[in-house]
Amino acid sequence: MLRISRLLKEVYYPRPQTESHGKSGLVVIWNLTNRCNLSCPHCYASAKSKEGTGELSTEEAKKVINDLAHQAVLVLILSGGEPIMRKDFYELAHYAMEKGISCALSTNGTLINESHVKNILKSGIGYVGISIDGTQEKHDEFRGRQGAYTASLRAIRLCRDAGIKVGLRLSLTSYTAAGLPRVFDLFEQERLVKLYISHMNYSDKAANHIALEPTETRANMSFVVKKAMEYLNDESLFREIVTGNNDADGPFLLLSLKRQDRSSARKLYNLLMQTGGNGSGVQLTNIDPWGEVHPDPFCRNITLGNVRQKPFSQIWANPQHSLIISLRERKVPLNGRCGSCGFVNICGGNSRARAFAHSDDWWGSDPLCYLKDEEIFTP
Repeated sequence: MLRISRLLKEVYYPRPQTESHGKSGLVVIWNLTNRCNLSCPHCYASAKSKEGTGELSTEEAKKVINDLAHQAVLVLILSGGEPIMRKDFYELAHYAMEKGISCALSTNGTLINESHVKNILKSGIGYVGISIDGTQEKHDEFRGRQGAYTASLRAIRLCRDAGIKVGLRLSLTSYTAAGLPRVFDLFEQERLVKLYISHMNYSDKAANHIALEPTETRANMSFVVKKAMEYLNDESLFREIVTGNNDADGPFLLLSLKRQDRSSARKLYNLLMQTGGNGSGVQLTNIDPWGEVHPDPFCRNITLGNVRQKPFSQIWANPQHSLIISLRERKVPLNGRCGSCGFVNICGGNSRARAFAHSDDWWGSDPLCYLKDEEIFTP
């Protein structure tokens, strides 16, 4: 995840360092259920409309939350499927809040009404991300349901008007990329505080047909960076632009800044070195509906353990997989373009899931890196 707006603000308007928040820095994405009311072609969870079997029970989930509280996780992202289709969703979210865990909700928004908004407020969820993928027509087509756009936009407005921090989410694919300017327009018109743009990630090569070509991604990211710079100079409202699932965004932002201001680019380089790029298995992990722990939601072929057999804290502390050990030691013997890239220390090798899906090699190059050959050799 690249917090473009916050990085630019730190570069151009640095503030004194504040005290540590006392959190571990670990982000946990928890797919609470595999059930969903929509049918989207980019779904990494292969969510179904019918209730699945074998998902963690309420009591099992609470045991996981107890353990996560001891881990002092930075944030717990509650996802799915569609997480609010789980009957005990708000009970679990409220329980996590009582244990001192900051929670965010990732939802398609179509089921959220006034009653859900009250429950969100009561549960203590700090942020709600709702997906909008371009125009109404394209969104409904992409999400597989007529009326999805209207329902999601209504949910965004209900949350915003209730004082809940809510943001737009866009999955950047061949279906949706043309609607990127429209999503920015909506973001501005609704006076929202955050826009998260997710690149297409996948663990199955068959899914790459909806991913953008590198040249298309590059053009879209040029637009995103331009808008983030515009927002930086707008003192009326801080709008946060965040991107995810393509860690080439960090080097691309750096190169964009370098063309304008080398001094500012050096500051950004130092900040990017601190974050280290892709955090899968290092500062990011995933728990699936059945309790399996993965490095991230897309590396489904790697299972570190199951919370039914062993507490998450023990699984996380002693990962028995060579890829995770290497990622944590930053000794990643990457192959191909990634192996010769001068930006590996600030991108972290990008998506290992895409690399494996493309070449059956966990150390292979990420096929969706959109940097040019002449750029990757000279950071």
